[in-house]
Amino acid sequence: MPTWVGVVSAISLAIIAIAALVAAVGISAAALGVRAAVRALRGFAGPAIADVRQLIGSIKTEADALVGASRDVRQRIVRAADKAEDRLTDLDALAEVLQHEFEETAIDAAATMRDVRRGLSVWKWSRKLLKRKKRP
Repeated sequence: MPTWVGVVSAISLAIIAIAALVAAVGISAAALGVRAAVRALRGFAGPAIADVRQLIGSIKTEADALVGASRDVRQRIVRAADKAEDRLTDLDALAEVLQHEFEETAIDAAATMRDVRRGLSVWKWSRKLLKRKKRP
């Protein structure tokens, strides 16, 4: 084997080793750059993430308060409906009592009118009878 093959092999091996070292340095520099970028991103995003977490907590608190208010309004509506139903039931009972009283009053008035008519007819009859006896 000629000597130039050994020299070329040694030079190519040295070039490959230098290329590997350059690649390793480049990869290390890129990794350090990515690490710095991640730190910068954490620096920028950290407060934003804290703000988002605080906002989510506020939204949960407001949602809970809204649910509580909605529950309170619903209970008030149900109580009002129950009271209205009770009042309507009382009003219906009152209407029934009034109707019964009006019917009884109408019957009493009709009976009184009948008695008055009978009394008038008896009075007219007795008057006619008395007039006939006075004539002779």
